Amino acid sequence: MKPIKALYPVSIWLMRIGLLLFAYTVYFKTFSQFNLDEFQFYIATLYLLAAVVIFIAGFVYRATVTVFSGLFIALVSVYNIINMLDGGLSSGLIVQIIITAIAFLFMSKPNRK
Repeated sequence: MKPIKALYPVSIWLMRIGLLLFAYTVYFKTFSQFNLDEFQFYIATLYLLAAVVIFIAGFVYRATVTVFSGLFIALVSVYNIINMLDGGLSSGLIVQIIITAIAFLFMSKPNRK
């Protein structure tokens, strides 16, 4: 069976939307508390910004910002994976691995249409 190449753009946009929704559900509460004394506030702010940039970069050909945003999301996700390894295999760990894979995709193929 041959692959359906027309679905590639749809899958990329679903990953962009999913990444944006994930960032919102996980990091927006920390961001909205606006506690400048906590390190997690800055991580949440940068993660949300990176997810928004990846989403917006889908409309323009700016590969550099997509690569850097993907790199930041990958680094934070790897950090989260390392922190979650002590708890064994969990759904949160699996989600972080999937998010890391999506970030690596955007690092390797930033704005391919």
